[in-house]
Amino acid sequence: MLDLRSADKFAAGHIPRALNLPAAKLDQYKEQNWPSFKGAPIVFYSDNQADIDKARELMYDYNLSKATVFPGGFERWKKLGYQVETGAKPAPEKLTFVRVLKPHDVTIEDFKKMLDDPSVVILDVRNDAERATGSFKGSLHIPFEQAATRYKEVPADKTVVIHCATGIRSSAAYETLKAKGLKNLKVLNANVKFKDGVYTISE
Repeated sequence: MLDLRSADKFAAGHIPRALNLPAAKLDQYKEQNWPSFKGAPIVFYSDNQADIDKARELMYDYNLSKATVFPGGFERWKKLGYQVETGAKPAPEKLTFVRVLKPHDVTIEDFKKMLDDPSVVILDVRNDAERATGSFKGSLHIPFEQAATRYKEVPADKTVVIHCATGIRSSAAYETLKAKGLKNLKVLNANVKFKDGVYTISE
């Protein structure tokens, strides 16, 4: 996660785990400065739409397909009541990505097997527009923004696998639901797309 705001704004408060890459320095980051794995999940946020647009254009140029934006930035994060951090944490000159599955992550192959398992609930945290393009049969739909208030709808007696469109919101939803005391949570950290009722899942 990359915070495009100035260093002083970042130090005053930022989203945990974010690194500070002021938009003014974006031009210094050429393709070799970004992860070589084009599917690396990169999330930008800022309080300036022009900076967001600039970052998006750069990611398009470098074919970094999983680059996305956290809408509303730090102010929205605070309004949602999430934890914040302070202090400087500048982005390194070379941004790298190493895919390592966490204990709560499931592989694409395992996820596909779970789709037919009655003891597993698939939790879709995409927004309504994304949901309208298609969904996994029998999946529970709670948009990411509502996870903190609708967590009681998530079954506590079954394994719950969370997915979104890229793996970014599903990972955040995992942290939210875990903080609410839910257990047996898993995450599909992958790209999920639906077209004409058919899904594709890729890293």
